[in-house]
Amino acid sequence: MRASTLPDHKIQRLRGLEHYAYQVAHFILQDEVLAAEAAKAALLEISRADNPLEGPAEELRIRAKRITIRASITIARSASKHQRARPTMQ
Repeated sequence: MRASTLPDHKIQRLRGLEHYAYQVAHFILQDEVLAAEAAKAALLEISRADNPLEGPAEELRIRAKRITIRASITIARSASKHQRARPTMQ
């Protein structure tokens, strides 16, 4: 979903979650690039959900954390598969 199709207040709430989602993802992945990718995937999923940013801020943080953890695990699995697919150099 493009940012221009979301109302300003929803964009602001997503921006408020951006750093938090990155922190959660980085804690899990311990990699800046993968954490940014997981945070982006989580925020996109949140923005696409029905009534994505409704409710109290604490509920939104809990939902963002759950979605970010799921995105981080998916990305970790994908990165692990790519790592195993590459031959090691010795």
